[in-house]
Amino acid sequence: MWLTGRAGSARVPHARARPQQARRGASTATAILGMALVAAGPLSAGAPFVTDDPETPPAQGWEINVPVIAERDSGDYELEMPLFDINYGLRDNLQLKVEFSHLSIHPRNDAPTRGISDATVGLKWRILEEEQAGFQMAVYPQAVVPMGSTERGLGDGSPAYLLPVIAQKGYGEWTAFGNVGMVVQTHDGSRDYWFWGAALQRRVTERLELAAEVFGNSAQDLEDRSSVGFNVGGIWEVTDGLRVLLSAGRAFGGGPDAMVYVGVQILAGGGGKSPG
Repeated sequence: MWLTGRAGSARVPHARARPQQARRGASTATAILGMALVAAGPLSAGAPFVTDDPETPPAQGWEINVPVIAERDSGDYELEMPLFDINYGLRDNLQLKVEFSHLSIHPRNDAPTRGISDATVGLKWRILEEEQAGFQMAVYPQAVVPMGSTERGLGDGSPAYLLPVIAQKGYGEWTAFGNVGMVVQTHDGSRDYWFWGAALQRRVTERLELAAEVFGNSAQDLEDRSSVGFNVGGIWEVTDGLRVLLSAGRAFGGGPDAMVYVGVQILAGGGGKSPG
């Protein structure tokens, strides 16, 4: 899977959306991250995209993303069904995150493997606000905690550390956001690598936003290649506390040749304050 953010938290993984850019199975230490928002505020970027944004839930507010994520790579399939991305607002600009999934790996010529994946914990701190600085900026250190079975290909057996910087700028109905960062890996055969993402999102109606993104990363393993990919998708606000998240795309080089994200986002608490 990809690292990112996929939101407020993205994509993430990673991240969306999202560890941004890291395939599971042989390299589970990277996982889709991210997502965010809140009722009275504008729809958020981030989940379901790989590129993350600097938005956070309000103080004492919850943002829970529950997607199904599917990837195909040269005939092999991987499913996170479901993934749990749980975010809590410690302050209006400070978010605590915990993420893990039930991972199902379907090799083309072998029996499927299922179980709990590695987990990701992180702390997103928005250090600049658009009202004062003209744009938002956040830092989002995260750690991948070994939980998945290495024997069954569900985890790496060693921690990894994500160190991204995230920025966002609004232009009327348009929002541009992006991230760049480094992943420090510790398992055998891995290497530290860089990742990046950029997305453009537009409000279409009061309850619907659509977006497109491009993202990439350098080689994650000693025998791997760098990769670049794209996603298109949207966020539909069904009610003040419930959103439907959808994105689809692919990567070129060392990433999956098809990926789909379908999920819901549940928002609660925080006194009805908007993020940011």
